[in-house]
Amino acid sequence: MPTYIARVFYLGTAYHGSQWQPNVRTIQGELIDALVSWSNEKHTPESVILSGRTDRGVSSLGQIVRFTAEKKPNLERINSYLPDDISLWSISEVPSNYNPRYNVLARHYKYYLDLTGLLIDYSKIKQAQQLLIGLHNYALLSKPDSDRNTFATILNISSKKVENLLVFDFYGTSFLWKLVRKSITLLKWIGLNLYSPDIIRELLDGKNVIPGGIEPAPPEGLVLVEAIIPFRMKLDTKAIKRIQKVIMNRMNLYRRTASMLQKINHDYFFGQTSFY
Repeated sequence: MPTYIARVFYLGTAYHGSQWQPNVRTIQGELIDALVSWSNEKHTPESVILSGRTDRGVSSLGQIVRFTAEKKPNLERINSYLPDDISLWSISEVPSNYNPRYNVLARHYKYYLDLTGLLIDYSKIKQAQQLLIGLHNYALLSKPDSDRNTFATILNISSKKVENLLVFDFYGTSFLWKLVRKSITLLKWIGLNLYSPDIIRELLDGKNVIPGGIEPAPPEGLVLVEAIIPFRMKLDTKAIKRIQKVIMNRMNLYRRTASMLQKINHDYFFGQTSFY
C-alpha cells in the first residue's frame, strides 16, 4: 500500500496535545477519524504516525504525519473531514519504511514571549541563550519522560524583539519534553535579573541550583514551525487559503473577546468591592 507524508497545521488550544489519547480530543485522533472517513479504510495510532509530540495548547505549522492509503490522497477532501483548526497543506509519497518519528533531520520551534509589563534586560538573554546551545544533559531543563536519555543537541537559538514580543527560534535534532518551555522561563528570569546567565552552566552540569524547579512557559506561545525532512512536498494552495481564513477568524474572535473582558473588568471589578 502506498505511503504518504503530509504537513499539518493546527491550533492546539482546543486539544489535549498531539498524541492520541482515549476519550479526549487530540490532533492525532482527529487525523485518524478524518482519514477513516475519507478513505473508508482502517487507520489507527500505529498507522497514522506523527513526527513528534506537542503538548496541550501548543500549535504547529509544519508537523509531519505519515499514513498509508490505497487511493491517492486529496488534501481538500481530507481537510473537509477535519475541524477548521487542523489542515493538511502539503504532501509527498515516501518509501514504506520511512518513519518521521525517528527520521527527521532537525526540528524548528518558535516561542512568542509576551513582554507586556516586563522590564527585560535583553542583553542578558542574548548572552544566556548561547549557553544552551550544543550537546548537553538537559535533565534539569526538561520533564522526565519514562527512561528516555536526557542528552540532546540544540543546534542554534536566536531571538529578536517584535513590538511587545520577544520571539525565540530553537533549532535542534530532537527536543526533550518541555525543554523549550522551561528554557524560555529560565531565560525570562535571567532577563528580569533574578539569576545570572552563569546559572545555565550549573544546571547543565547537573547542579540543582533551583530547588523548586522551573515552571514551563505557557504552551500557547509555542509553535512547531517545521520538522525538517529530506523530501520535496507538493503544496496545496486551497489548504493555504483555508489556514489563512481560520487564522483571521481566530484573531478577530480573540480581539472581540479581549475587548469585552477589558470592558467588564473596568465596569464591574476595577475599584469595586461589590456589584451593587
